[in-house]
Amino acid sequence: METPKEYHYTYYSYEEWGRGYIGSRTCKCLPEEDIRYFGSFYDKTFKPTQKIILKDDYTTRAEAIADEIILHDFYDVANNPHFANKAKQTSAGFCYFPTKEQSFSGVSREQRSENGKRNSAKNKENKVGIFALTTEQLVENAKKGGSIGVKIVNAQRWKCRITGYVSTAAGIVSHQKGKGIDTSKSNRSRIL
Repeated sequence: METPKEYHYTYYSYEEWGRGYIGSRTCKCLPEEDIRYFGSFYDKTFKPTQKIILKDDYTTRAEAIADEIILHDFYDVANNPHFANKAKQTSAGFCYFPTKEQSFSGVSREQRSENGKRNSAKNKENKVGIFALTTEQLVENAKKGGSIGVKIVNAQRWKCRITGYVSTAAGIVSHQKGKGIDTSKSNRSRIL
């Protein structure tokens, strides 16, 4: 028996005018249809309502995690107050960091930052994650809306060909499911 295709993607979920969360995900639906998932955060005060798909053409979950690691290091999500992430993704799982005053296994915050920069440099040298893209791919992705292929899903508008309802891609899928309409792309069209 054939199993359904899995899709791997990185995303940024956020509160309107508030904090954000960077993560990666594997799902059995198209990433733009994965409308109810906003992250595996534990902060109960974080209430995201929007999600941007950063990149969705990974062939394996490991590739998505590699980019998540790069983004977590770059934005220092475990320490940056803008992010609801309380930990950074690593190749061996999540890494939780102590407060500024504490040390982590004898490693200072500054040393952790240097280690993150060194790991990013290694990823660039080994052409891992977003560093595997060619210049042409980066230019094309930048034209689409961001340096790593950002798709601003919530800015797109789609129309249900059956009812005429207009919403985001995720909104149309939700609308069609609620009405019992087949959610295949043939039943919706992008208008914006």
